[in-house]
Order: sequence, then C-alpha cells, then structure tokens
Amino acid sequence: MNNIVKTNKRAGMLTFHFANNYGAALQTYALQYTLNTLPDLDVEILDYWHWFVRFTDFARFFPIDKNPKGILSGLQTFPGRVRRLRKFREFYEKYYTLSKRCNNSRDLKKLPPYDYYICGSDQIWNGTVTFGLSPEYFLQFAPEGAARISYAPSFGGDISDEKKLERIAGMLKDFQAVSVREKAQMNQLLAQKLGREPELLADPTFLLEREHWARLAGEKPLIKQKYILVYLMQNNEKLYQYAKKAKELLGLPVVAISRYGYKADGIIDQVIVDAGPIEFLNLMLHAEFVCTNSFHGLAFSIIFEKKFFSFPSDRFSTRSSNLMELFHMNPPKTVTKENVKTRFYDREEVDRITRRERERALTYLRQNIQTGEERL
Repeated sequence: MNNIVKTNKRAGMLTFHFANNYGAALQTYALQYTLNTLPDLDVEILDYWHWFVRFTDFARFFPIDKNPKGILSGLQTFPGRVRRLRKFREFYEKYYTLSKRCNNSRDLKKLPPYDYYICGSDQIWNGTVTFGLSPEYFLQFAPEGAARISYAPSFGGDISDEKKLERIAGMLKDFQAVSVREKAQMNQLLAQKLGREPELLADPTFLLEREHWARLAGEKPLIKQKYILVYLMQNNEKLYQYAKKAKELLGLPVVAISRYGYKADGIIDQVIVDAGPIEFLNLMLHAEFVCTNSFHGLAFSIIFEKKFFSFPSDRFSTRSSNLMELFHMNPPKTVTKENVKTRFYDREEVDRITRRERERALTYLRQNIQTGEERL
C-alpha cells in the first residue's frame, strides 16, 4: 500500500515590500496573507532590495519640496520620520516572512528553489519607478522551467512603445499565468504577442475583508475627536482647497498624514509624520471624511466605506481612474453641503463588486498554485 506524505509547497513572492510607503507595505501584507490561506503552501517574501527603489526611498527621507515651507517643516520633523521608519521596520518584523536579504539577481539565484515564483502587486513593472524595466521583477532569475505567476502588477500607465512591448512579452513568455492591475490598450497588444490576454485582477488590499483591516487598525481611534483626513502623495493646492471647503461645511478639524510635516496655513490643524502602516489604517478607519490623491488612499477609502473626495495625482493617474471605473464611481467635481455629508456611491454595489473581484482573484490563485498531498 502506498504511503501518503503531506508535503508543503514553497512560494517565493516578489514585490516592493521594503519601501517606506503605506500602500507598498499593506499590499505586501495582504498578498502574503492570502497566499498563506491556500492549503499546504509556505510563503516567503523574497527580501530583494532593488537599488533604484532603495535610492529613491532613501532620498525621499530628506525634505525635497518646491515649497520652501515644505523644506523647513521637513527639517523640523526629522525625528518624526525616524520614528516612522522604525514603525515600518516593526511592521515588517511582525507580519512578514522573509528570505535571506538579496541585493541583485546573483543573490536571488542563490536562494533555495521555490515551487512557485509570484511577482506582484504594486508598480513593480513600472520602468519609471525601477529606472528601466527590471528583469528581477519579471522573475528572470527563476530557474528554467520554474512556475512563474504574476498577481496584478502595475505598469503605472499605458505603454505603446513597440520595442518595450516586445521586451515585456519576451520576459513574460514563460509565465504560467499573467495578470495585471489596470485595464489598458497595451493588454491587448501583449495578448497578440503572448497568445493570451493578461487577466485583470484587483489590488491585493481588496483580497482582505473590511473587518480584517479594521482589526489590524485597532478599535481605539488615535485621534479622539471626529476629523477630516488628508493624505497626499503629491502636494496639490486644489485638493487642499477641497479639504478647506469640507472643513467649513462639516465643522471638523483637518488631520494630515504628511511625509515632511507640511501644514497648509488655515487648513491643516494637525500633522502626523510618524505614522506607520498600522497608524495609517487607524487614521483611515476612523476618519469622518477623506481627501486623497493616492491610489491606496483611494483604495482604503473604498474598503472602509468612507465619505471621500479623490482625484488622481499627476503621475500614474491610470491606476486611480481604473479603480473608480471598476466600482462604477463618478466622484463629484466640487465639495458642496449636499455631497460632503453623504456617500456618492452605492455601498451595496461596492460590496458586491468587491466580493466578485475577491473570488475571481482567489480562483486565479487556486487554479495556478496546486498544493496538497503527494503519493510516494
């Protein structure tokens, strides 16, 4: 009689896990957590620190701002940014399972082989972010014949350059399964070159239910009174004016999560520089109203069913507009007494779409990651 031995498969996951960025940290957590729910699968985040992502992350630690006031506040809030970095590291240590540290392809190739190599999500396929398309984030270091899977990476926008598309297709040709995060014309062009169209999947943050994120955030609000939250990836005077109008109409103070501690005169009442990923979730969860131009600021406004105002940042706006389209959202162009106190979207429809997209994503992962018992 054959013995039945239960053997766990190993998955190596590659993304922007180390960046000092709320979206990067939380989408990494969400994808790792979801993969760990698959039976008999051990998931390890490949601790790869891309040189250019590491450089830009380091450079942003110092106040780089066109506004002299932003530079001054950045110098004054240096200790807060140190605390923020510490909180990010504590988050990684508590919630990530990491491989040995890797700084280049050679290091990645030296790691023990995995049964599955999974890249995604975030903007790992955005050549602007990685100073040119990065072969590592296209899993080119994986052994020949290895199972390569992408989970909803972002290119940051559409690509029409034929040579770049040819190179991308060449790196994806050996993938077992390809999915992306945004709808774009290039997906059809890639389909012609690959013989299959990339599947469109939601950002990993939507794989976890609202209640999961709320437990992580904590029931006790960091800010005791009701407040409006501002979270910007790029300073935007227009959005500050929307926050000011919401402040006047709601009669609430405005709290800003800020990298450098910039405090827009007459608008921002409190600036928080040292928020880590957990504090970010807490501030999002308990806000009465959110103003943001960040993709993940938008994502968590939707997940937490907030009343919010959002318009895309100047860079990589496709990501946010695609997310709005997915949830059939048409946000108001102005803040008025009527719309500032009500949601402009149907919560039941958002819940339905979220459940649908979550199930689609789980089906994709289950179909392409086969685990279980192996007979000897």
